[in-house]
Amino acid sequence: MSTQLIICLIIFVLTLVSFIVGKITMGTTAMIAMMLLLFTGCLDAQTALSCFSNPNTIIMASMFVISSGFSRTEMVGKLSDLVKRVSKGSFRKVLAGYVIIAAILCQFIPSAMATFSIVFPLACAMADDMGFSRSKMMFPIGIICISCVSTLPIGNAAVTYLTYNGYLEAYQYTDYQFEMLDFMIGRLPAFIFMIFYAIFIAPRFCPEHPVTEVKEIDGVFHKPEKSLSRFQNTIGYISFFGVIVMLLTQQLHKIPNWEITLTGAIIMVTTGVPKPKDAYNAIGLGGMVLLYVGMLSMANALTATGAGDVMGSLLASIVGSSHNNYLIGLMFFLVPFILTQVMMNAAVINIFMPIAIVTCKSLGCSPKGAMILVMISSLTAFMTPMATPSVSMMMGLGGYDQKTMFKMSWLPAILMCILNVFWVMTIFPAF
Repeated sequence: MSTQLIICLIIFVLTLVSFIVGKITMGTTAMIAMMLLLFTGCLDAQTALSCFSNPNTIIMASMFVISSGFSRTEMVGKLSDLVKRVSKGSFRKVLAGYVIIAAILCQFIPSAMATFSIVFPLACAMADDMGFSRSKMMFPIGIICISCVSTLPIGNAAVTYLTYNGYLEAYQYTDYQFEMLDFMIGRLPAFIFMIFYAIFIAPRFCPEHPVTEVKEIDGVFHKPEKSLSRFQNTIGYISFFGVIVMLLTQQLHKIPNWEITLTGAIIMVTTGVPKPKDAYNAIGLGGMVLLYVGMLSMANALTATGAGDVMGSLLASIVGSSHNNYLIGLMFFLVPFILTQVMMNAAVINIFMPIAIVTCKSLGCSPKGAMILVMISSLTAFMTPMATPSVSMMMGLGGYDQKTMFKMSWLPAILMCILNVFWVMTIFPAF
């Protein structure tokens, strides 16, 4: 284990402790961590600066502006009145509606953050108008966006099997090949389970009120001091729903998501839908953008210093020559799942997919179950803000600290592990 990796792990642990203790804001902690990584050589300056210009950073900031503008239009009130009539004031019915909407949208938009960005402004405005707790809504909606993304064979997910067959060809293990529906079959039980969990169980573990300072989420989505003109209302509708349509059809026009959201934000601010000062406040929104930038830096540093390779080698040694079908599945779910909480899922997949193939090849068994579990575990990242930008957004909008995130996340994490390992390794056994 290299010196830089040890230093990086120490900074990571101290960052996590600071998140839990909560003496300073998470955004400040994230920036301190990034600078420590920079000063100790775990992270180079170019990589650190690139985190500020990362597409997800721009999408997050611009969607906050769009959401702030849309919350000021008349449509939010009209939608709220409609939901009140349909749901008859039931929190569970309202939550179920947004959970199902999120589950559907993330089949067409291969980005958990983009899907969450579409749903959260409506959910926040609805919660405020109907007197519901945002803290009870943000986590259930967020985990659906993260864990259910691209489950059905629609868009990019329809050709996922070709990508993984490419991995098998690259490592010359073509005795086994994926079919188009294999990944949907492997993920479908967890997809259904998470929808029911988000609606009926998750809210019980969510706090009734924000546990972080209210100022981090207050004052961004509120009714305007002065009503918008008809023109501004129209622009607000067109911008918000136009962005949604463009995100849904991104596979057709190929315009990057960050360009779509940034254009929508500029149009809204230019026409005065949100006032400039409100747009600036929305971009900051309790330090969520800075939190994401800092945690992206941490993920990059852990990847660069070889944390993933160390964990991969450990996993290979644990599996060894085992012929226990479920032990193999457990290892290839558990280790990538843990690592995905502190690294980007794409990096984890790139590290563990070859390990899964090589390990199964040496055992002379099918790698399909292990590869599917690596994919599932890498897409089930909802415990820390280092996992995915969606978690940073959840924490800010729901008013959660790191301790609260662990409290809400441990049960679905365990249940997802048990369900996925049992189902996948039964349907796609190694031996």
